[in-house]
Amino acid sequence: MLAMLRALHSFLADTPKRARAEGRSAGPSTKTASQAIASRISIVALVVSDHDREVLNCISNREPVDIHFAESHVDAWEAVNRLNSPVILYDRDWPNSEWRTTVQALASSPHRSCVILASRVADDYLWQELIRCGGYDLLAKPFRADDVARALKLALSYWKSARAAATQ
Repeated sequence: MLAMLRALHSFLADTPKRARAEGRSAGPSTKTASQAIASRISIVALVVSDHDREVLNCISNREPVDIHFAESHVDAWEAVNRLNSPVILYDRDWPNSEWRTTVQALASSPHRSCVILASRVADDYLWQELIRCGGYDLLAKPFRADDVARALKLALSYWKSARAAATQ
């Protein structure tokens, strides 16, 4: 029994040396704060409801995304370009706006962001109209965290593959 404990101790004590020799970490990854922040994805959101903002904040706490809540269309456009945001969440109920025009403008950003339209009405007609305007997906309101997280992940995956294809 003592021999087995010594062998186990010897093995565990040598693990960091072997890992360094092989060029990998012996323990859990320890990213610096700036590396962790840099690996987060910026998402721009124009949403009306406090509930929807809370859901987005919860997603931001558990997923590698930072949500920037825009206060106007101009703020959203500037944030998309400043943050190189691959995904935009736009609430169809945003005051004093026509959603088709806004989606077309946001989708035409130099980064070709995926625009997800949030609406209380989510039917095939609206989805087809959204696609014609350059949008990416339709999300039902009020937000449910799992649905929003899935939509964000799919949009980000699509954006990455479209961007990779465009550079080839």
